Amino acid sequence: MSASAVESPSATRTPAARSRVPWRPVGWVVLIALIVLWQLASSLGWYTSPIVPPPAQIGSRWLALAREGTLGPAVAQTLVDMLAGFAIGVVAGVLLGVLMARVPAIYGLLEPIVEIIRPIPVVAIVPLLILFLGIGEQLKVFSVALGALFPVLIATLAAVGSVPLTMRQTADTFGLGPVSATVRVYLPAALPTIAVGVRTALSLSIVIAVLSEMIAGNTGVGYLVINAQQTLDVSALYAQVVTLGVIGYVLNLLLALLLRSVVPWSPDEQARRNRG
Repeated sequence: MSASAVESPSATRTPAARSRVPWRPVGWVVLIALIVLWQLASSLGWYTSPIVPPPAQIGSRWLALAREGTLGPAVAQTLVDMLAGFAIGVVAGVLLGVLMARVPAIYGLLEPIVEIIRPIPVVAIVPLLILFLGIGEQLKVFSVALGALFPVLIATLAAVGSVPLTMRQTADTFGLGPVSATVRVYLPAALPTIAVGVRTALSLSIVIAVLSEMIAGNTGVGYLVINAQQTLDVSALYAQVVTLGVIGYVLNLLLALLLRSVVPWSPDEQARRNRG
């Protein structure tokens, strides 16, 4: 056998895995450079617009909102409602997904309902939910839970339903009952795919929480955003949108770290280790 036919482990890895360039720090450098360029363009008079304030003005307005006690309570309220609805949606999605995948009768009963409700945007349902739940916290929590439910349910249903035949036969060989086989074989095999659904649900939860506050809220960051838009407080509008971006980034990072420890055998985690 020729030497060229025997490839080293590093040669068989993907280009992304072989790369040692710290792309994330480079991305942050690019982002900071763009912000600096934006500020310079405004300071030097290259570009000025009342609807695009410079970063320094946005930062100053953000600090003012934080000092006057407007931003902190709004962020806390949004996070409480969003995380409560997200948790309810994830738990319900996993339970319903497992039941539908493992019990044909439950799948037959729920599949038409799921497929009818799933394509409807939650924002379109919010006005209807107001009739039953009012405009309090229950509305926001329920809206977020409904939005988080379906990505997790579909991911769980697909993952549990596609567990390899050899694993199912192994569970049968060891005489595991339906519940024991689900907990010890099906769920561990399905967790990487479920984790993808959970991360998707987190992003949707943030969006739905803010939109619910815009439509029928008097608290939260969504309410501040719509109030700033109506009062033409452009700097505050940008400051609140930036706040939402930071919240989303931090929550996604924390969830990724949590899933990395809970599901260390997932393909994403293996690829990350290869890149490292």
